[in-house]
Amino acid sequence: MSKTKVMVVEDESIVAIDISQRLDSLGYEVSATVSSGEKAIEMAEKTKPDIILMDIVLKGNIDGIEAAEVIGEKFKIPIVYLTAYSDEKTLKRAKYTGPFGYIIKPFEDRELHSVIEVALYKNEMDTRLKESEEKYRIIVNSMQDILFTLDLDERCTMISENQIKRYGVRAEDFIGKTTVEMFGEDNKIHQEANKRVLGGESIVYNWSGDIAHKPVYFQTSLSPLKNSEGELIGITGILRDISDLKKVEDALSHETEVNLALAKLGKKLLNPTDIEYISNQVLKYAKYLTKSEFCFVGYLDPGTRNLKNFSLTKKVWEKCHIDNVFESEFSFNDVGGLWGWVLDNNEAILTNNPSEDSRCVGTPEGHIPIKNFIGVPAMLNDKRIGMIALSNSEEYYTENDLIVVQQLADLYALAIHRKLSEEKLRESEEKNRVIVEKFLKIVSEMMIEIR
Repeated sequence: MSKTKVMVVEDESIVAIDISQRLDSLGYEVSATVSSGEKAIEMAEKTKPDIILMDIVLKGNIDGIEAAEVIGEKFKIPIVYLTAYSDEKTLKRAKYTGPFGYIIKPFEDRELHSVIEVALYKNEMDTRLKESEEKYRIIVNSMQDILFTLDLDERCTMISENQIKRYGVRAEDFIGKTTVEMFGEDNKIHQEANKRVLGGESIVYNWSGDIAHKPVYFQTSLSPLKNSEGELIGITGILRDISDLKKVEDALSHETEVNLALAKLGKKLLNPTDIEYISNQVLKYAKYLTKSEFCFVGYLDPGTRNLKNFSLTKKVWEKCHIDNVFESEFSFNDVGGLWGWVLDNNEAILTNNPSEDSRCVGTPEGHIPIKNFIGVPAMLNDKRIGMIALSNSEEYYTENDLIVVQQLADLYALAIHRKLSEEKLRESEEKNRVIVEKFLKIVSEMMIEIR
């Protein structure tokens, strides 16, 4: 087993020799003996001792305290101060360098041995603690979740700094604050959860809120925080960002809702009473599924190919002061703007900024201001049957909204085509019935004359 290497920094040569001899007799290896702070720094790097005995008062530009500060920062070598001066001012300067002990001159061999061994043990424990803290820091920083602790007054005492930075905030924005101060009085869910945990429970709950004005969804796990004696000292928790999971769940939920709604609408359109009923039902589901304020549903008359409408959101009539103009047909060539473009080109439009769209002709005075817009042609076998137009959704329209409206337009086109075909067939049957009746009447009259 190798000997512990000790470097002696002492500017009194006789004292330095005495200390070196004592160290040798105690079983230590003296790696170097120097008399100045500058030399101490140099030899610390060269010989890499296990511990340094540093005289506080040294001749030269750098005293023992300054040398110890440099060595501690650069080489992490434990230092024990040797001094004949134990005044308060000197000790106050020395303690800021984090020494591992003091020896007041003169001293006994037993005292020297004890101070060195205690310093070495303390250094080993500090090293292990720092390694443990570094491992903990690496683990915490590598986690996506946010770790935090609260005291018994529900004030934040620790929070994962690297993770919280992702949200544009700092740990200092949370430390020392209660959940009310952090998230506002409206989020009582945190206060209720903390109360239960301080009562001994461990709980998990989901919540949503804003961090730095950014909406987020979190899952929070809370447990009682206890000391080594089992006494409750606070709360420990983990915040897991489930915003992406929430989006997936919402998307699946919305998809299920859409599929059920389309199935329900399809069933209603199997045997509709008239075209007005078809248009009204499609309008109802289009508004509901896209959260739109305004909606227009219209079809093309088969004879004139003019646009006819049996379904228009009531608010459109009220806000645009329309006087039943859509009760009769009109040429879609007279229609401009976004929904006119849809009819002219048989293509869909989705815009969340109509005023910046070159196809928009603006809003006439006194009419509805359009915040966002979706227009979809109702097509069947490349033949234009009608269209659906929506505007002013609660949020921005998405590609999913466009897909939903296209599905509704397909149902609308199919239902209108079927109803018009039924009406055409009935008209044909009625015409044939009249012809047959006339023919039979003529035949009957001829037979009477023959008799």
